[in-house]
Amino acid sequence: MPPPVLRIDQGRIAADEVGKPAVFGDVLSGDPREIHRNLYDGDGGRFASGVWQCTPGLVAMKDWPYDEFCVLLSGRVVITPEGGAAREYRAGDALVLPMGFTGTWDIKETVRKYYAVQKRQSALARLKLRLRGWLKGGGGKGTAEAAF
Repeated sequence: MPPPVLRIDQGRIAADEVGKPAVFGDVLSGDPREIHRNLYDGDGGRFASGVWQCTPGLVAMKDWPYDEFCVLLSGRVVITPEGGAAREYRAGDALVLPMGFTGTWDIKETVRKYYAVQKRQSALARLKLRLRGWLKGGGGKGTAEAAF
């Protein structure tokens, strides 16, 4: 029987919680404090989702280890990819932060978001995917069917 549907509720972070010093990158200015509530893990620990919050500050990220989809619930952040243009995101905006992202998050107002992340596959998992692709005649490229 499949697991039940799980509600990801932003109320899992109380309005008065302060959080711990941010560790999702190198703090360049301010005192950003983050809280995250990982509410679901799947795919053998490769997939996770929950709610996250961080107070204002400037954080440099290098080689982000996930593909991340997020929806901002509150706050305002300016995200600047290395070598790219800055873009502001606000409550209601959805975005994908691709694996390998390098750049900055300049959190202007405390940000709260829902997130879903897919972690990197191990070298063994990538090799298995490639082998399945070859066996299915895909030339080793793998397919969406082979990935899931």
